Amino acid sequence: MVMKPIVLIPLGEVNIDLLSRLKDELSEMFNTCVSILFHPIQLPLNAYNARRKQYHSTIILDNIRSTNIGCGKASILIVTDLDLYVSGLNFVFGQAESPGNYAIVSLHRLRPEFYGGEPDSNLLAERLLKEAVHELGHTYGLKHCSNPRCVMSFSNSILDVDIKSFRFCESCRIRLSELTRVS
Repeated sequence: MVMKPIVLIPLGEVNIDLLSRLKDELSEMFNTCVSILFHPIQLPLNAYNARRKQYHSTIILDNIRSTNIGCGKASILIVTDLDLYVSGLNFVFGQAESPGNYAIVSLHRLRPEFYGGEPDSNLLAERLLKEAVHELGHTYGLKHCSNPRCVMSFSNSILDVDIKSFRFCESCRIRLSELTRVS
């Protein structure tokens, strides 16, 4: 299995310790080089929906793609604290091209305090890892999985995120191996 390098790019204020932890975990998980690029990203003005008070993640991804960061040789994962949505859904934890090179994950609704809980950096890091692995799985071509414990299971709520593992189920692991096999 040959995985493309992964580049993490913070969009807005993102805790560096959280990014560093994610970098180390993704490097181990995907057995590839992971780096953090502090590259200023212009947030497109039309990404913000004032009525919803949210950002349209597809517009952000399209904007990132147009910059050609990574030149198609790396998986680019944007990490942000913006509240994201896509058309037809109230919110998303993240979005990715499937297959493709670009993905985005949001910390906004992964934070325990969003749901009235106390801040918990370990729980936030665990949730971020799950959603990052999920979106990167999409960039490699994986689809949603019906196994609620698989990281590729669709998360409609924070409970879905908490139930699933940060690992691929056996079926998704085999499929990922097939998708990343070098001919």
